[in-house]
Amino acid sequence: MPILTTAPLEPDERARLRGMKGGGRLVVVVALVFAAVVVGPVFLTERRVFSLLAFQWVAGTIVTTSLGVYLIGKWYAHKVSLDLKANRKFVLDTTIARLDVQTVGGVPSYYLLIADHDRDIPRRRFDINKDAFDNLRDGERVRIAFVPNSGRVLEIASATYRHLM
Repeated sequence: MPILTTAPLEPDERARLRGMKGGGRLVVVVALVFAAVVVGPVFLTERRVFSLLAFQWVAGTIVTTSLGVYLIGKWYAHKVSLDLKANRKFVLDTTIARLDVQTVGGVPSYYLLIADHDRDIPRRRFDINKDAFDNLRDGERVRIAFVPNSGRVLEIASATYRHLM
């Protein structure tokens, strides 16, 4: 049977969450560079007759991509801000149903799925890092501390392993 409790955020957890908010400028710069590298060669290989049209297409693609990435970053920062305002975390004592890896574009993402299906539990899937993935086992009892809005795992602990995310 899962046990879900609520506790206030500790000062070090608040500091880690504040560090996750980020500015957004770096995200915009990365998006601009990525879009320019992907779309730029089209502009360079286009015939000179259509250079203005090609330039407008490249610029539009770069601006649209950058805006999308920026808005996603702002949405995540907003969720973290809500967690900081709420000043609470959920602590869940439960059993691991399955550890899972999904690879998108060659980049692996590690997940922990819990076995309990109680309606009071707001999440059943948690993002974890590779170290936690390698040290935890299916069927193992764990204690997961996470924030409700962004779903970010703050701490995960079992009988043999403890990790601050």
